[in-house]
Amino acid sequence: MPVASRAQVAAFLHVFKSCFRLDRFSVKDRQKNRQALIALAMDPAERRDALLGLQPDDYVAGPKPDDTDDTREVWEFGRTIGTTEVYIKVRVVQDPKKKNVHHAVVWSFHPAEFRMKYPLRGGSGS
Repeated sequence: MPVASRAQVAAFLHVFKSCFRLDRFSVKDRQKNRQALIALAMDPAERRDALLGLQPDDYVAGPKPDDTDDTREVWEFGRTIGTTEVYIKVRVVQDPKKKNVHHAVVWSFHPAEFRMKYPLRGGSGS
């Protein structure tokens, strides 16, 4: 799968972060995501801050088809929080009734289950 350019990742993150600033986001209520907050000693506000802190260097993969809906795309990122590498999978969806309105969805925010590669850092690992 092709790697997105730094400019493409930056453009995606701009839209993604604007959704958070406008309070148009949701985090999937999954056991892994709930457990992550406990394991990382974070509260939802700190998770939000971590998501707002994503940078192009945190890019792992995407856009790629969502495994639950291949008509939509997901992006994958990684961040080190404390000493834990965290896997982050997100997407931005357009409001079907309002062309310029988007909503961010955080599918995954939990400790990584595999070693991630960061192609925009020029190497692998964190």
